[in-house]
Amino acid sequence: MNPFGRPPIRAGVVVLLAACGLSLSGCGSSGDGVEAGQGSGPVQFAESGWVGSWSTAPYGPYPLGPLDAVYAVLPLPEVLRGFTTPTAFPDLQAVDQSFRMIVHPTLGGEQLRLRFSNLVGDRPVTLEPVRVAIRALAAAIIPGTNTPVLFDGESTITMMPGEEYVSDPVDLVFAEGDDLVVSFHLPGESGPLTWHAMSFDTQFLTPQGAGDVTDSETGAEFSEITLGWFFLSGVDVQRSDALGAVVALGDSITDGMMQTPGTNTRWPDLFANRLQAAGIPMGVLNLGINGNTVFARPEQTYRGAPAIERFNRDVLERAGARSLVLFEGSNDLATGATAEEIHGHLMALVERAHAAGLCVVLGTIMPRDDLVFGWDRASMEPERQALNEMIRADFAAGLFEGLADFAAVMGAPFDATRPNPALYFADLLHPNSIGFHVLADTVPIEPLVPPPYGSCSNERQI
Repeated sequence: MNPFGRPPIRAGVVVLLAACGLSLSGCGSSGDGVEAGQGSGPVQFAESGWVGSWSTAPYGPYPLGPLDAVYAVLPLPEVLRGFTTPTAFPDLQAVDQSFRMIVHPTLGGEQLRLRFSNLVGDRPVTLEPVRVAIRALAAAIIPGTNTPVLFDGESTITMMPGEEYVSDPVDLVFAEGDDLVVSFHLPGESGPLTWHAMSFDTQFLTPQGAGDVTDSETGAEFSEITLGWFFLSGVDVQRSDALGAVVALGDSITDGMMQTPGTNTRWPDLFANRLQAAGIPMGVLNLGINGNTVFARPEQTYRGAPAIERFNRDVLERAGARSLVLFEGSNDLATGATAEEIHGHLMALVERAHAAGLCVVLGTIMPRDDLVFGWDRASMEPERQALNEMIRADFAAGLFEGLADFAAVMGAPFDATRPNPALYFADLLHPNSIGFHVLADTVPIEPLVPPPYGSCSNERQI
């Protein structure tokens, strides 16, 4: 048996296309430890029936996150800083402590498996034990649901740096409306922590040295709180009737920035609700990262790898990925990138998705008038409008399956080039709760869903 537990599971063999020569900087080594090659035909999954039900994009290391930029210009009270960067890690690492992560699956079932990532670690990290349960309230779980999670039949998993690991199947009956609670103990010193900084829900930790309390049903021992998901990167469900998963690849707007914590009202959550209401058995996977770009590399490392570099890991290697909503580019514009540059890289991603058998919906870039995050209206607004016209023209030419014209629905009634204040948070960059509903309703279902519910006919074995 592999002494480090189950080896990393890859969704399929991915090779480079000749298109790497078309100035696609994502080809080759990616700098964040993930392959950046392109698909060459439908990805063949070794294990059929597994479909992603929940996912997040790992990055880091802790405490790097999107609020770093906010702290620089809008100093926040220490109590708010503590909520995002907990005092449980005084030396920026975990030491003999337990984690309790809360996730909201978009597809229910009777059997699941968990994904864990040590993407930015500099050493092997051991988790022992790992458990999954159904949430009652806060950190408490429903009695009798706390189920052990094994890796190659063992209760321990040691994750090598830069790798993702997948658990053995776990028998647990859960529905789309349930919250799952994933608890794990890290017995040693973690070194740099892989995390996703903004879950927009309360996550729970113990202080250093607290040991293994993963069997707690009340959760009282988890006295530290944070907004970050640590190590956990996905939940897959075994569903023979599932039609696959829709992957939402984007930035802070997809990630759910400014969502009311704990409400699960990010636009991908609300789009998943639309699928459920229509009786369509598909998962929706949110792979948004605050501050993320299509190709640009700003100085701030909290943004995660650009989309062209993380595309394999965060799209093609997600279980059962069947279609893609691609909604990126606003942060590239804010770095000074031109519409032509961004458009070229977006279409390269569309080609990679098509080569792997995915159907694609491409989103236009919403109006913005923020000051904190570097928007210069005079130089950047013309580029935003030009990029959107290119995207609309490509859709009209049939270069991808669907268009989500977010720019058309989020503009102000008096000036469509400016944000509609009724749909935006006060920063005039991120949607408010109403705006998230508008975005979710703008994403077309038909081109993302296979027959008999939709028209996504690209072949991909799931």
